[in-house]
Amino acid sequence: MKKSPGIRTLRLVRVAQYLRNELMSLPYGGKMPSVRAIMKKTGTGRLTVAHALNQLQNEGVIRIDPCSGIYRIKSTNSEGEIRLIHFQQNDLRMGSFVSVLFQSLVGLAESDGRCLVVENAGQQTPEKIAQKLAEDNISSCILYGAPQPDFMRHLKRRIAHCLELLPRHNDRETVAMRDSPDMTIVQMNYLLKLGYSRIGCLHYGGKDAYLYPIQMLRLLDYYRIMAENGLKVDPDWVLLCSDLYDNLDAGMKKMMSTHPKPEALIASGGAMPFLYEWCRKNHIRIGTDLAVFSADDVNADLKPEATTVTNNPKEIADSFWEMFKKAERGEPVESRYTQLSIRTGRTVPGKTRPV
Repeated sequence: MKKSPGIRTLRLVRVAQYLRNELMSLPYGGKMPSVRAIMKKTGTGRLTVAHALNQLQNEGVIRIDPCSGIYRIKSTNSEGEIRLIHFQQNDLRMGSFVSVLFQSLVGLAESDGRCLVVENAGQQTPEKIAQKLAEDNISSCILYGAPQPDFMRHLKRRIAHCLELLPRHNDRETVAMRDSPDMTIVQMNYLLKLGYSRIGCLHYGGKDAYLYPIQMLRLLDYYRIMAENGLKVDPDWVLLCSDLYDNLDAGMKKMMSTHPKPEALIASGGAMPFLYEWCRKNHIRIGTDLAVFSADDVNADLKPEATTVTNNPKEIADSFWEMFKKAERGEPVESRYTQLSIRTGRTVPGKTRPV
């Protein structure tokens, strides 16, 4: 009979998973959270955290300086290494879409006897990233979430094999696994079939909306579908969210003060925690007073559980890894789109009255 892991082992696994997620979010030389912060985040004691940190130090991926902190360092052996460079500004919380995607790719690489190392690009220029990879003798690279095609163009001049994974730009010159452009179409058709007609849009464009062409195309789909169905769009029903969503409070107040006000809202996954908090403060019951249909990754801790259209990160990893291996073998590779599915939560109830 297989023995179940003890509590101490489970705690070590929890801390190790947290630390590896933190490593993925950092560039080399980046500083890890303090021991006290790790203890608080993982709910474990000092000895458990110390043991997990010693394991990482023995693997040669961190340096522990008793005076200044814990730092990510480069492994001394990069032969055959695949580097995954990303541009995530938020932390890679355990269980999030990006975390699962990256961990799945790491696991697929390991199963093929390869080492895939995840690194945050930080504020480095395309030229600097390409130069550093070449200096590290990296010949295979995955570029995740690049904001512009310049990054891949510079990499292709120096790196033998490189593919893009879910780029934010809309350039078609490079081979990539691209985000499905149909998210808004799926959301709108779903709401229209349920009888919703007053639909608002909580749209993400950040500080520089031109850096998010996929998001802009989704917004155009919203306007197009509303127009094709003869439905009115009040200008205040559309909110372009800032990078930190610090304009959400004022925008939602304005949106929900219109007459008539929206009865349903499509929203990006990143906006959901802020939207839930705003609705709670303003006594609006999501799923009762306002239907909310999210897109992309959604925090599983939100209550009520969100209805969302999303991609499956493990399926994306499997499909992309197949593309990447073909590229390394020198076989022709074509770009692909991710597949969408709807996770039915409790935030978009069916309607009992006609449009």
